[in-house]
Amino acid sequence: MKSKESDVLLTYGWVRSTYSALRNLTKHNVKVIVSDSNKYGMCQKSKLSSGFELYHDPFIDSESKFISDLSDIIEKNRIKVLFPSHDETEIIAKHRERLPSDVAIPIADYKQLSFANNKLLTTDFAAGLGINVPQRFSLNELMRDKAETRDYVIKLLRGNSAKGVFYAHGTQQAIDLLDQLRVKFKLAQERLPLVQERVSGEGWGVSCLYWHGERIAHFTHKRLREKTSTGGTSTLRQAVSNPILEEMAFSILDALRWHGLAMVEFKYDEKSKNGWFIEINPRMWGSISLAISSGVEFPYLTYLCALGQGEQAKRIVHQSRIKQGTIARWYLGDLIIFVDRIAHRNLAHSLSLILPGNEDVYDDFFPDDLQAFFGEIMFYLDKFRKTHSFNPTEGANIG
Repeated sequence: MKSKESDVLLTYGWVRSTYSALRNLTKHNVKVIVSDSNKYGMCQKSKLSSGFELYHDPFIDSESKFISDLSDIIEKNRIKVLFPSHDETEIIAKHRERLPSDVAIPIADYKQLSFANNKLLTTDFAAGLGINVPQRFSLNELMRDKAETRDYVIKLLRGNSAKGVFYAHGTQQAIDLLDQLRVKFKLAQERLPLVQERVSGEGWGVSCLYWHGERIAHFTHKRLREKTSTGGTSTLRQAVSNPILEEMAFSILDALRWHGLAMVEFKYDEKSKNGWFIEINPRMWGSISLAISSGVEFPYLTYLCALGQGEQAKRIVHQSRIKQGTIARWYLGDLIIFVDRIAHRNLAHSLSLILPGNEDVYDDFFPDDLQAFFGEIMFYLDKFRKTHSFNPTEGANIG
């Protein structure tokens, strides 16, 4: 059988960040194959892709089978650029030598990614650069802390979005929660969660594309609404420049000599103008559609860099103007919040979650490709059927 030829292979095809990359790349006539371990999802149902390929789930089956599948898909479709999207990014970096040598993979190496995914290491790294971080407590310091009214954030060292993040009020509740997490996730002493004081402020993100330590593009947004009340994935956000946070993010990524995409997350108090580093998201991020809609086409810029056309990418950035103030909305995320509020008989302001608002663009709802939106719904319904949750915690991704 004659092999096909495509420009890009996207992994983790169900999620909206991958779909955003698919839309952005195909807009520039890039031929894209998408892949996933699940037959349901946005890219799976989209009319924009040039094909769909299944692979073994690296978190359920094995990393070896996943990598072997990817290698076969790359060779069969003569892929030029392998573009990971989510938690599989670190696995791909770990096994880079097992994949065809002629495929470009625009991500950091395994050591960098492993470091950036560790909340404790990156917090200490940022603090070492003189960047504000929330006050940290060791277990011994926590047991000596007498501030019974203090609020704590307790984070598993690995996790994404709100998964692996917990909250406690008062010292004893924090100690009890730490012990519960240690038992539940079978954590060794060196893997105990990071405990920090909970700081006030709104969630912000500074997203960047670096290429071998050189910053190519950046974009900043403010979270306006989040899927879980305690933080995590945003369902509504706005493009807003913030020089204070941007300088912090640049300092961290410059010092790491970063390579590829990353979003640095912060809490920011607009009254005091104080910002705190929270974590690094060292891959494509869920809200990437806002950056693209605002004029920073991260997927296409990354694709150009991967093909050795970094100078063209820089020219595009130089000639582009970021549309500050743009608001993007994740519609299905708002529907999930709506269902949760109805289930808890909290009807206040619920209608605003299903009606049009002041958003300029959507992450997932496009009239020219409605089947992608229904593919997203199918994925979440399938997850709910299996886990009875719209935000399940997958053990392989945290801990």
